[in-house]
Amino acid sequence: MIANLFVHPLATPSWELEPASPVRLHTRSLWTAPEPAEEGAPARRILHSRALFTDRPATIHRVRVGAAPGYHKCASGQERDAVLDLRLYAPDGENWREVGRLTGDADTVLAQGATLELDGLTTTALVAQARRAATDEWWPGWNLVTTGITVEGTVDPTWKPSPEGRLDVAGIDVSELPDDVSATVSQTEVRFRTPFLSVGFRLISPAWSHLGLDDDGEGRTDRNLLQLPRSMDIVRSGVYPSGVYPVLRDQNAEYLGQGPRFTAIDGTMPLGFLRSDYRGSTTVSGNTVTYDLVSDTAGQQYTLAFTVERDGIRLRATRRSDRERRAWTSSAWHVATDNRVTPSEALGAPTFQGETGLISGPLTWHFPRYGTLRVSATAEALWRSDSVRPLDTNTLELKLGETPTTFGDYVLAAGTHTAEIDFRIGAPRLSTLSDDASPAVTRMVHRHTLTALSFRPDTTTYSNNGASMHCTTSLADVSAIAEHLRDADGITPMVWVGDSLQRWLDGAPSYGSGATSHGPHRLEDEYVQMAANTLAAAARFVRSSPDGDAWFSANRDPLVRELEAMLARDVDGDGLVESMIRLGISGQHQWSTAWADVISFGWKDAWANAVVHEMWLLWEPLLARLGETELAGRVASSAALLRASYLAQFRNPETGLIAGWRSQDGALHDYGFSVVNGAACAGELLDPEDARAVLTALADAWTEIGLTDFRNGIPLNLWRIPEEDIGGVIFGLPMGSYQQGGYSHHGARVLVDAFDRVGMTELADRVLEGLATTIADDTAFGGLGSGVDWRMADGTPSGYEGQLIEGFSVLASALRRYAV
Repeated sequence: MIANLFVHPLATPSWELEPASPVRLHTRSLWTAPEPAEEGAPARRILHSRALFTDRPATIHRVRVGAAPGYHKCASGQERDAVLDLRLYAPDGENWREVGRLTGDADTVLAQGATLELDGLTTTALVAQARRAATDEWWPGWNLVTTGITVEGTVDPTWKPSPEGRLDVAGIDVSELPDDVSATVSQTEVRFRTPFLSVGFRLISPAWSHLGLDDDGEGRTDRNLLQLPRSMDIVRSGVYPSGVYPVLRDQNAEYLGQGPRFTAIDGTMPLGFLRSDYRGSTTVSGNTVTYDLVSDTAGQQYTLAFTVERDGIRLRATRRSDRERRAWTSSAWHVATDNRVTPSEALGAPTFQGETGLISGPLTWHFPRYGTLRVSATAEALWRSDSVRPLDTNTLELKLGETPTTFGDYVLAAGTHTAEIDFRIGAPRLSTLSDDASPAVTRMVHRHTLTALSFRPDTTTYSNNGASMHCTTSLADVSAIAEHLRDADGITPMVWVGDSLQRWLDGAPSYGSGATSHGPHRLEDEYVQMAANTLAAAARFVRSSPDGDAWFSANRDPLVRELEAMLARDVDGDGLVESMIRLGISGQHQWSTAWADVISFGWKDAWANAVVHEMWLLWEPLLARLGETELAGRVASSAALLRASYLAQFRNPETGLIAGWRSQDGALHDYGFSVVNGAACAGELLDPEDARAVLTALADAWTEIGLTDFRNGIPLNLWRIPEEDIGGVIFGLPMGSYQQGGYSHHGARVLVDAFDRVGMTELADRVLEGLATTIADDTAFGGLGSGVDWRMADGTPSGYEGQLIEGFSVLASALRRYAV
């Protein structure tokens, strides 16, 4: 029976009635340079390939592409996209050969699709690489490549058993252990415990069973940070506007398994969870566990000796092979962590080569709320980190003697390859604080600066957290923090701001940013504040980076285009920018022009315009210094007009506060937005006297609702927003739920800065101390899905993500005050 081999059988309606096709599917991200015919493509960009592997030869009849879900830019709605340039490859010995190419124009492919006949190609593997798309152009997204390609073919569904590896236990002796290291042995594992960490090792398979950390050395290591394989958890479905979109979980062996892995490019998979072909032994001697294993099918032999010490783990890893092999997946050691516990971060220098996520040099492995491992290794070692959102999993893998290819796979050199690796408890210090900082502020900065630097090496951009989507708007807070930090151990906070900005300027999609299938505009025309925040971060990068001027010169055209686009958003000449798409009119239920995306901020947005004014003040002197005198003059004029118009448009005489927005019909919408008032008063937008009056009114409003303790966070809005001014999601929710009055730490640095600016120092101290206290004690955020980053007034969690990067913005205020 001909079937779509690019869809897992369990994702089809008839899965119970038909034999399951023995296929393994995988979507891979890789860096690429433009081909000669790709005029206008960025110098480096991320592509995605969809790969099919079968245990027995499959017959491929045809490949189709058509309209499918694109990169989901959140509140823009589900995007529609299509692959316009598809390359098809099959294995040929230890290499890949191109077996077909499918191209088309956007209008035709979106409306009718396109088909390529392959005339019964017989193969055990097929890779479809998408190089261009209709909406996101040079950056075809994971969603599109995973769901927008159909491969029609047949494969023998007859079930055949796979080999199952097992290690012999050669010996266990834990009678002699170092001080502060204890061990327990069970039928399945040996587990070592120290005041700083707990590590479990499986006995008959090469894998960790447990990893627990406690930076404080108080023995709180019982919570397992690992994501354990779930052999039956194969398909999850999520409801999107376009219907049911299957998120495939058929790569358990790829992502969830611990230990060594190997998959040849013809699909042979001797090493990995559920499928294994290895033999060997496990030896436990004191505090050292040694795995010796060999896979004849892979042609690889591994010796992995782990030694658990009081504050770390040492690993001596060796890979031996008699011949060179090319592999689709490969690692000497692979670790999967559970983002529901905490979204881990692997912080180090990205290589921008081959499969995304590769890291060279020293590595810092950070687990927010639990601890940090500083990882050093000899030159043989190469690291790779990946985030697999559908599986709630982040991964870290060690590669030995491997060379990444431009195709996205790996060449494993013959011979013996050894690395000495040290995992040591403790985070590098990126700043020094004065003695004036309180214990809570000091602990917040030293414990969670890394948490605020959620840079994903698999995408080379700062993201909501170590396992979430890319939000260029977050760069405003990150750059404000990074300005006060130094580089250490491969951690380069401001360099990563530049990497994130480069993606944006090169056209990569992100939350509320980039091209959209819903019109000819860009999403920055809807989310005006997002563009302003991103441009503010760009100004800080140019100002603070040693390479800032050169970076501006290299990116002058797109930067000037973005600045001029912002100037053009002032459609009536009053200096205030407007959105011509989101108008803020009650009852239209539009989404937002501001960070609070489900509230109908629109037209003249007080929050967005406060950020725009800050951004103009950052850019004007830079442009003048860089020789852009005409543009600098226009920016200065726009900033002056904005200042002159702001109070008259947004100050509510009844409350004394800055309202959220004035809609196109002239109505003022004021619900006591704390952070909006902070943003308006933190810089030079308002005169100090006016700013103090606004902030005094805000302080009085806080007192009226009983807000005197800031450890729970600060409510986004003090008074209920009627559903006529809500874009969705929070309809019917009680006050305090998420963006309907939810308390959070998000973006609160502007309040501390504003109170400091007008001399309300005592209140600034209380806000900073309260927020710092619950960041420092790890209670202001949690694992993915915990929702604790938003709270109701009684402390009940009312959010969804659990950890967002904006929740750490007050680090910028603390560093501004106390960094030496």
